[in-house]
Amino acid sequence: MDRFWGLLTPAEHGVLSTTGTEREYASGAVVCHEGEITSYVLVVRRGLLRVTATTAAGGEKVLAVRGAGDIVGERSAIDGLPRSATVRALGAVRALVLTAPGFASLCQRHPRIAWAVLTVIVARQRDADRQRVQISGTATQRVAAVLIDVALERGIADQGEVSLSQEELAGIAGTSRESLVRVLRALREEGIISTGRRKIDILEVERLYDLTT
Repeated sequence: MDRFWGLLTPAEHGVLSTTGTEREYASGAVVCHEGEITSYVLVVRRGLLRVTATTAAGGEKVLAVRGAGDIVGERSAIDGLPRSATVRALGAVRALVLTAPGFASLCQRHPRIAWAVLTVIVARQRDADRQRVQISGTATQRVAAVLIDVALERGIADQGEVSLSQEELAGIAGTSRESLVRVLRALREEGIISTGRRKIDILEVERLYDLTT
């Protein structure tokens, strides 16, 4: 999936930059809280944002990780409803912040930008549908699918590197941390990945695809 910024021309990048305001977020800073009524939009320029929601049991579920080029918060800006998730910085983040009126005006004056927003929304909906289907798979299938999704489709990785903790990866894959540890160990032994502190390097992406079937 192409990220929002990548769908636009240099001229449209300039329009966005003049409409919004650059802002820095420190590691751990909360960009928005689930349930609050705010409607600004962010375009991530550097760093990662973790998107989480509260489960029925009161826990925290990792929904997604957004990186450079991604747009965040567009739904509340469009429909005016409370935030559906909490967004927190994973490390230092720089983002372009647009007010809801500025974002709306931008989309009305520049149809290609509006189309890029729609393209991202549709792609994320398809991604959510695919993840629901994958919930019935084995732990290995789910972890492999998430690694592919995060590293290649969401485009937040550098040279195949996934920067997530084991807890975050287990949350996205819908598996226990113990099951995740077993899967990662097996993938390491097969030479498919290597792991370090808060990072996973994908060495054989084709073999990950094989594991999802």
